This record gives sequence, C-alpha cells and structure tokens, in this order.
Amino acid sequence: MTDPATNLTGTPLYLGLDTASAFLALALWSPHGGLVAACCEEVGREHARRLPRALDEVFERAGRTPRDLAGVAVGVGPGSYTGLRVGVAAAQGLARGLGVPLRGETSLAAQAASVLGPDLPAALVALDARRGNVYAGVYRYAPQGPVLAGDIVKASRDALRAAHPLPYFENLAPDAGYLARCAQRGASALRPLYL
Repeated sequence: MTDPATNLTGTPLYLGLDTASAFLALALWSPHGGLVAACCEEVGREHARRLPRALDEVFERAGRTPRDLAGVAVGVGPGSYTGLRVGVAAAQGLARGLGVPLRGETSLAAQAASVLGPDLPAALVALDARRGNVYAGVYRYAPQGPVLAGDIVKASRDALRAAHPLPYFENLAPDAGYLARCAQRGASALRPLYL
C-alpha cells in the first residue's frame, strides 16, 4: 500500500493548532489529500513543554517539514491565558518565520466542528468558565464548517441550557483539522479570547 503522504509532496499544506483548553490539538491538511496527519491529547497545563515534540511528530508522520506550509490557523479561545499564549506564540513564530498567512479562529468553533454534521445540525458548545459559568455559543452545521448563531457569551451554565434546548457539549477536544482547513482562507486578525 502506498503511503498517502508521499503522494502529497509539493502540494500545499496547512497547519491547525489549538492550545486554549486542556487539549493539545494539531493537524496538517492538504486540499489535494485531506487530513494528512493529526494528534490530539489531553495535556492539562503542559502545552509549552509538549507542543514542540508534538509538532515534530505530526510533520514526521506526514513525511513533510514546516517549510512545506502554505498557512497556519490557531484557536484563539476562549481559553486559559497561558494555554492561549503558547499556541498563539507558536503559530505566530511559524507563520512569520516561514512568511505564510496566519489565521485566528475561535476554539469553540473548532470544538463544534468535532460534533456537528448532517445528523446533528445544531448544538450549544461550551467551555467551563468556573463558578457555574461557561463561555458558550450556539453553532449550526454548514458544509464549510460550523456557523455561530449569535455571539459567544459568558453565562450561567444552567440558565444557558434552559434558554437553548439543544444538544449540549462542554470542554470538547477541538478539531484541529477544521482549523487547518480554515488556514486556506488566508490571514485574519488574531484576537485571543482569554478566560
């Protein structure tokens, strides 16, 4: 069987990464081959220590190098201050060093991408904000990726769930493949949403 990564040599490659929550999520995606390599693991507060090795491993599995990147997208939260800083700094360093566009996408959208689909067209996606509160948004499925219906809010978990009788998901692992696909859209402003 042929290794799919060898068939993608020379094709554009996009990186998605998210460190806004307890998860470290990375993915490489190509418009010609789809998801090339990915990893997602719960690392708690160990993002800074684990990210460099995880990046090396993802590129190694893909048979590619960072020089092959055509763009980078990073989850901008909401999330922990330290986690966000690690991910945003790494994404900025890669993008600037390689001269490729950098895009920011909300981490809640990346989390919504992990559950929404034709069989689940809408959901309330949340991240714990402590003391019974969550940061949350209502997301609707679209083929190009989740669409936020309204705004991201900080509210009481119970009040929010009562106001939105939708399937509810909290503290999901983000879909870094979604972020990598977003990188193809080009650069955008980075506005981290800190907890």
